[in-house]
Amino acid sequence: MNLKSQQVKTIASFAAVIAAALLVALLVVKVGIMLPSALFGCAVVAVIAFKIAKDIRWGFYLLMAANFFSVGLTRYVSLPLGLTIDIILLLLFFIFFIKEFKNISWKPLANPVFIAVTIWMLINIFELANPEAHSFEAWFYAMRGVALYFFLALLVGYLCLHHKKDFNWFITLWFMFSIIGALWGMKQLFIGLDAGEKAWLNVPGNLSTHMLFGKLRVFSFYSDSGQFGASQAHTAVVASILAIFEKSRMRKIFYILTALLCFYGMLISGTRGAFAIPVVGFFTYLLLIKNFKIVIAGSTVLAVVFFILKFTFIGQGNSQISRLRSSLDPNDASLQVRITNQKKLAEYLNVHWLGGGVGSGGYWGQRFSPNTFLANLALDSWYVRIAAEYGYVGLVLYLLMLFFILYHAFKKINAEHNPEVKNQLMALFCGLTGVMVASYGNQVFGQLPTGIIIYLSIVFLTQKENEIISENAKSIS
Repeated sequence: MNLKSQQVKTIASFAAVIAAALLVALLVVKVGIMLPSALFGCAVVAVIAFKIAKDIRWGFYLLMAANFFSVGLTRYVSLPLGLTIDIILLLLFFIFFIKEFKNISWKPLANPVFIAVTIWMLINIFELANPEAHSFEAWFYAMRGVALYFFLALLVGYLCLHHKKDFNWFITLWFMFSIIGALWGMKQLFIGLDAGEKAWLNVPGNLSTHMLFGKLRVFSFYSDSGQFGASQAHTAVVASILAIFEKSRMRKIFYILTALLCFYGMLISGTRGAFAIPVVGFFTYLLLIKNFKIVIAGSTVLAVVFFILKFTFIGQGNSQISRLRSSLDPNDASLQVRITNQKKLAEYLNVHWLGGGVGSGGYWGQRFSPNTFLANLALDSWYVRIAAEYGYVGLVLYLLMLFFILYHAFKKINAEHNPEVKNQLMALFCGLTGVMVASYGNQVFGQLPTGIIIYLSIVFLTQKENEIISENAKSIS
């Protein structure tokens, strides 16, 4: 393109922007803000759809952004963002299906892990027939985090994510958004909350759980401090392990910075259960590398830390250490409430082996069936929630599925001979095991953003040998 043509194109583009701005201004004057806003929204959707059609990786970029920010945005704008993740995942599949219709290889979906998750999705559909279920709406909203996101993320992941570039952008976006989350949390702690955050904090139940003894449990733009702490801990573990074998100096610095900021984010969240993620994650890593001398040394350090927390008052003036120490107190009020609730649930499940139905407990139970037993029973643990809604049968099947995934991921790690790729897989595996254990204390596994991150991690961990994150695999585009 010659200089004159370039100048003409620049002038034409500038004129189009000016014309569009004048048109929007005229519409605002004539009909108000709603129509221009709707047109702007349609234009944004059209541009995004065009971008995704041209390079489907843009759909995953959008998925990651929505995964981290959609919950926090609801504190500032009255927009229906609840189904954002569902829409993006379905959009990804349909655009990929239409674009690659003649060239799609369905072979990746023969993966035994995908088959297991598909069976879990079918079980959730069959749960509609649970005689104890009270609400279709509750089932629809609740099963998304437990099964639908799992199924759709693996569906599009196995079909689309095969190249090392795909792994790199996944890690980069995950860590970048987590750093922003840590910095936003520091803003809340040192500068204060904004109007939207204060309004959210004043909702009944939020103030009592996020302001303890005059100290704020930082929640950043996440759903709550528990999810913020767990997500930050998960990110810190994976970043720390990735930094060990990273060859690029810039990426190594990026990983170390991510780990440090996210460890701090975990601390200021005041979430005791999040500490299980680094403990389990790093211990798993030491077992995977078979360095038993370090395992013994690490176990010794953990034993010393346990002794200090359990039998001394060192660091008691620090609110984070004090709160962590309370988790080891058998007489802790929060622990006693949990034990009492689990005894009540055990009595219920002795009669209702299939549970109360998907969405019968927690937030969705209070919203759609507020006068039922499970709706008024605190379900703090992810596995307790699974047991309450699916019964003992459902809990056993769910745990078998998770162990089945760990087994195939472990096989993948042992079969990998490239040290760098092996370390990348081990990092994801250690993060996964940490989150699985932490989910016993809190509802971590299926919540945003941890859920989507875990599901995409499982894609990379369980692809077949010829689909691993390698330079030779086909890139999505």
